[in-house]
Amino acid sequence: MKTKDDNQLKKEVGKRFKQFRESSGKTQDRLAEELNVKQIIFTNIEKGLIYPGIEYLVYFSKIYRLNCNWLLSGEGSMTAAVSTLDYPIPTGDPGNARYEELMHYMQMPAIEQIILGRLQELKLIAKDEIEEFKKKNKREVSAKITRERL
Repeated sequence: MKTKDDNQLKKEVGKRFKQFRESSGKTQDRLAEELNVKQIIFTNIEKGLIYPGIEYLVYFSKIYRLNCNWLLSGEGSMTAAVSTLDYPIPTGDPGNARYEELMHYMQMPAIEQIILGRLQELKLIAKDEIEEFKKKNKREVSAKITRERL
């Protein structure tokens, strides 16, 4: 049997989740599409009927830097510090300012889509270049082995 405290906590978490979603510029439909789930899940979370699943918390934490402690308890700030990312850029790195600027732009949905599209293009280019490098390197190694045998 659910207690009143549990129901109240769900409602508080739901309000904070809605605040997070709106601050990220996403609709419930957009999040549902992103996660390949039904939109009703986010409606039920925001209404305080269910808690967000752990898989969603992990996803939003990694992709949107959602501070799960804030979501569940209301303590701290909504987003985690950039330094909690898997690959933080050292403070003294000259690219740090450009990285932070990019992260700022990534918070805007339209610009985020442009940046992600460009990154996909670069990924394909890099993949092709890596494959060409491997082929060239393999030919050079084969030629060296042939010369050594003679």
